Amino acid sequence: MTGDAPTVWGFDAYELHDAYWRSHGIQCVRRMESFVPQKGLDLFMLLEPGHSTLFDHRKLSNAMSWNRAPLSRIKVTSPIVPYVERVVEDEQGDLIGIERDYRPSSTNTCRVLMTRRASLAQIWADSEERRKAWTELRRFVDWTRTDHYSTEGHVCRSPAGEKARQLILELVQCWHEPDLVLNGLVQIRPDIWGIPGTSVDEYEHVLPPAWIGRTSGAPGSSVLIGPAVIEDDEEYRKETPSGLRMLEIDEIYRSSARDMQVEDGVSLYSIIKRLIDIVVSLVVLVLFFPALLGIAAAVMINDGRPILFGHERQARGGRNFKCWKFRTMLRNAEDMVTDLSMQNIADGPQVYIRNDPRITRIGRFLRRFHLDELPQFWNVLVGDMSLVGPRPSPDKENQFCPAWREARLSVRPGITGLWQVKRTRAPGVDFQEWIKYDIEYVNRANLMLDARICARTLMRLIRG
Repeated sequence: MTGDAPTVWGFDAYELHDAYWRSHGIQCVRRMESFVPQKGLDLFMLLEPGHSTLFDHRKLSNAMSWNRAPLSRIKVTSPIVPYVERVVEDEQGDLIGIERDYRPSSTNTCRVLMTRRASLAQIWADSEERRKAWTELRRFVDWTRTDHYSTEGHVCRSPAGEKARQLILELVQCWHEPDLVLNGLVQIRPDIWGIPGTSVDEYEHVLPPAWIGRTSGAPGSSVLIGPAVIEDDEEYRKETPSGLRMLEIDEIYRSSARDMQVEDGVSLYSIIKRLIDIVVSLVVLVLFFPALLGIAAAVMINDGRPILFGHERQARGGRNFKCWKFRTMLRNAEDMVTDLSMQNIADGPQVYIRNDPRITRIGRFLRRFHLDELPQFWNVLVGDMSLVGPRPSPDKENQFCPAWREARLSVRPGITGLWQVKRTRAPGVDFQEWIKYDIEYVNRANLMLDARICARTLMRLIRG
């Protein structure tokens, strides 16, 4: 970026671009630039010097996670725009009309690499030539195990001048929560962002989205029609306002988890829900204590020890805990997963096998009536889980979709949940339903919804 390049809040297009990807747990790495791996990230994006790109990575994240390739090659192509609209104003800044330019724009493409390995990102950063970088990567990666994707997006080969302004405009349209990374930024109106003290009252007409940088004079127009960017005045370029700071990736996650816990801790709903969890789990553990002893004896007689199976799952905020169940599978069940992988009909990270040979005789009975999950009421009592919430999952499953992971880890996992009572088990859509119903529950969580989920769960248990 040149010294006279446009900036917003002291950050140029390059820095805002990298901050956008940082908000998604992705660190941008370019050849011949210094590289220090950030903590808490999901992926490294390997780019050419001067290159920037924006695309919907959520369309590719599931496939990349399932394939577990050490390196993913992505071809990003900017779509041909049939026309461009511009706001036309007179010398006084009054709106004259909307102008359209129907000359199609040229198509740009770029190729980026995605990897989870910091060692591969380091090789890329240390390479002075592109060919040498690819040669070095081939030394450490089996090229037959790499995968390839194509997608549409915005491509910018040298973000300076008008190209930089266009890149920032693209960010305005696709980045709706810049305050996740730019700590201290405020939302003046829905989808209109600026630093504290910024106002839009001087505009007669305001239409989001828009970013308003640091200016010292009156606006040059009476309208603010998004997507729009008000750049920093020249005197404020590359000068970050006091109180505004760009967070590292691990700080973003810690801040999000802390905010979620504070919000959850002060809500009336969460207090009542926790009281219900404690009372119900105590009642169930006391009333079913004889049944718990009987089930433990049956498991012991059928397949010996251990009686309980504690699998490490993630609680609210990503904290690990032992999720307890009565053991329903053979003791070497996890070692058999690879041999049975061809029979797995689940479309996501789970393993679901019809007539699963790993399940013991007593285990089939316990699973049919969900009696194997009775020990989870202890997890509810101690606060690791709730009666209702997303299914508790281990870290490796939560990595399959970062956006879904952050939503479901904002609440306590549950013994039952919306996905459990509404899933269809239809081939090829089970994981998509899992994501859909988990996020729907987090967005709609209330006592009435919890009661309906519990009622449907009881009906299923009665029907066996």
